[in-house]
Amino acid sequence: MWYTKLPNKTKEQVKVLIKNGQLEITMGGWVATDEACPSYEDMITNMYVGHNFIKKEFGVTPRVGWMPDAFGHSSANAALFADFGFDAIYFTRLDENLRIKYKNEEHMTYLWRPFSKHHGSEKEILAGIYNPDDYAWPSIMKTLG
Repeated sequence: MWYTKLPNKTKEQVKVLIKNGQLEITMGGWVATDEACPSYEDMITNMYVGHNFIKKEFGVTPRVGWMPDAFGHSSANAALFADFGFDAIYFTRLDENLRIKYKNEEHMTYLWRPFSKHHGSEKEILAGIYNPDDYAWPSIMKTLG
């Protein structure tokens, strides 16, 4: 909605930034995907509506999922993101025990293979946990004050 309210000159500037690779649209759903209690159909429709708008308006399709404030992450959603053609998904919230484990192992990215028992690596997607210390904003912002 913010985009539709922009002056035409600003819209054109946004289009140029996207075309030049200086601005990238992530996720691209009509709204943020709710992983807590959606139906599969709702998740697909949300992305379909958003991606159609983005493709029509900017000529691109998002390639990265961005879930900064979802409460939990389902294998179904990761599988759908792989089906949408996403290269990766990044999120912030996860179980505290997993956060400690990943932080202690000094890696916060992994290959997620949702439903691997049935699909093997077919729906594999790179998953990254953003900002291991808190989910509010990057630690550098705290330093910059």
